[in-house]
Amino acid sequence: MKEFVGVVVASQEGKILCQLRDDIPEIIFPGLWTCSPGGTVEAGEFPADAAIREMREEFEIEIDNVQLLTGFELKNKFPGKYYIFSAQLRSLEKNLRCNEGQQADFFFPEEVFKLRQHPISLSILKKYLANPNPSDDQVTK
Repeated sequence: MKEFVGVVVASQEGKILCQLRDDIPEIIFPGLWTCSPGGTVEAGEFPADAAIREMREEFEIEIDNVQLLTGFELKNKFPGKYYIFSAQLRSLEKNLRCNEGQQADFFFPEEVFKLRQHPISLSILKKYLANPNPSDDQVTK
């Protein structure tokens, strides 16, 4: 079963990284915003390491305090195991680049709720806001 990661990245000011997904039918939830961007776990890679790599590749940012927020499996058109992490932004917000997707930016939580998000992203955001520090056991630093 394929494995995927997503990351809720919070800035020092409490803003959340959001990505407007590409508008192509081959991906899950095309053309919608997500507050947990990410990608595929590569062979032999730990999910937390994939989360850090994906943030570097897609946005050229560094993150730390990576903690598992939730996980789930999908058995629909996009089957797989999904690991969702929370993390703190270590880079400056102004250094954010959008190498994948249509747009990326940091938004305060109340602004994120106004974005046209896909339903899984919305539930992840609610889970994150209910408990922004899900575990004392850090997955990686």
